[in-house]
Amino acid sequence: MQNIREEIHQKLLVAGRELVKSKGQDFLTARKLSEASGCSIGTIYNQFNSMDDFVAEQNEITLHELAEKLYVADYKNDSYYNLNVMIETFTKFVSQNKELWLLLYLFHLNRKDYKLTTSYKKRLFRLFGLTTESFEKLFSKLGRSRCKVMKNVLETGLFGLSAMLASGTLDEQSGKNMCRIFVNTFLAGITLLEKE
Repeated sequence: MQNIREEIHQKLLVAGRELVKSKGQDFLTARKLSEASGCSIGTIYNQFNSMDDFVAEQNEITLHELAEKLYVADYKNDSYYNLNVMIETFTKFVSQNKELWLLLYLFHLNRKDYKLTTSYKKRLFRLFGLTTESFEKLFSKLGRSRCKVMKNVLETGLFGLSAMLASGTLDEQSGKNMCRIFVNTFLAGITLLEKE
């Protein structure tokens, strides 16, 4: 019985993912998911308490896929270089998964009261933690707490820019360039702050 339930769960996730990729995040409704998966609306709500829960699980998959790309990126023993590799990997991922990224971005923007699961939070923390070592090596004079604040500001700004890249406001190359310019300008600003 559990295997059948899990198979249905996965079938819905795959169908929903394909629906978002092909039609866009605005097209993701219980009715459209039912049509795409061949499962009834009742089955959808037996698997997920709400469409928000369904979207949160989709976003968790997206975060996992992004983390996998970041884990295998070509890093060197140079923190500045590594941060730029991360930016390149991130912007490439967003460009290749625009609709899925918009689903994630708009969910975080519009569902501030939604209670994220522990596994979702862990995925976010692990993802944000990937830049910590490089950031702290680059800006060791700032101290750990100031470094953490600066890193959070950088990540929040980059997250905002990612929406422009995903929404098509910027073409892929312009979006990548803008993210790279933003990050490197920010890093240069922190370098000046560190010298004070």
